Amino acid sequence: MSTPPRRLSLTVDALVCSETVIKPRIYAGENRVVMSLHGDGMCDLHVYTDRIELVRLRDALTAALADLDTARATLADSQDAA
Repeated sequence: MSTPPRRLSLTVDALVCSETVIKPRIYAGENRVVMSLHGDGMCDLHVYTDRIELVRLRDALTAALADLDTARATLADSQDAA
C-alpha cells in the first residue's frame, strides 16, 4: 500500500510600497503571465498565472479597492459626526 503524496503549504507576505517595481513577463504562446515584484529586501516575488486566473486576481484587487474606499468613507463620516 502506497502513501498518499503530501502537499506543501506556503504562506508568503509581501509589502508592496511605492518603491516596489512591478513588472509583467508575457508568455502569449502559453496564455500566461509572470508578475514580478522587486523590492529592496532579500528576495523577489513572482506570481505565475494563466490568463483566466489573472482576470480573477484583477477582479479581486478591484473589489478590494472598492471595499477599502467604502470603508474609508464610512470612517471619515463617523469621525465627522463625532
